[in-house]
Amino acid sequence: MVFKKHRSFAVLMLTLGLLLLVSGCGKKEEETMEVIAEQDFIGTTNENTIRLSQSGAVTEIAVEDYAEVNYKLDELEKYIREQVSSFNQEKGVDKVSFLQIREEGTVIKTAISFSDIETYNEFNRMDVKLAVYNAATADQIAAEEEKQHAVEEEKKAVSETELAEAGYDASNMQQEEIESMVEEKAVKASFTDPSGNTVGSDAIDANENLMIITDEKLAVEAPDGTIRYANKHAVFENGAAHTDGEGTAILVLFLGI
Repeated sequence: MVFKKHRSFAVLMLTLGLLLLVSGCGKKEEETMEVIAEQDFIGTTNENTIRLSQSGAVTEIAVEDYAEVNYKLDELEKYIREQVSSFNQEKGVDKVSFLQIREEGTVIKTAISFSDIETYNEFNRMDVKLAVYNAATADQIAAEEEKQHAVEEEKKAVSETELAEAGYDASNMQQEEIESMVEEKAVKASFTDPSGNTVGSDAIDANENLMIITDEKLAVEAPDGTIRYANKHAVFENGAAHTDGEGTAILVLFLGI
């Protein structure tokens, strides 16, 4: 930033000198210099967000409250930049770029770009999957969730006495044993679009859609109209799909992203 200020001052002095040279003692002309504002990548974002681009690149907006942490903003920025630089050096190519940091009270917001979702996952130790849409995968995720719910209900419904009569020791039962008592049923996943319409998993064309699968709580943004459907663990709001982090969210995206 210091370099830019010095350079702007030098350009201003040079411009004024040329004007004086050309005009001599004549009438002075006013010169307006355009100021280019720093690009704002964070905007009004108030929650952890990933933005997907048509090129496959990912921009992450991380929002963290540092109320319980002693920090200096410049030191925090330096640390993040060092982590980015170290990652890129290890890979031998620049796949991550630091974009912006902002302090709002005790909340720190940072914007970082990644070449692709795999790089985002590796850098952040996250597990956000992006793949071609597959109805069978969506159905399997829904079936596993239904079975887990049934297992929890079974735990509540069956008393220790009943388990003992069936030959089980409730105190030593493993999760696998309880799950084996519950029959797994075929389930068809359902999705909702931004207008609230519901469709089954088999009504979505695999040839023109991708799917994001994640257990994380975050907002996912993409070009307008790109996110077509979401399962019950995500809702559409303010142009984004917001996952709840309480189960496996599946977002269906138009393949044109």
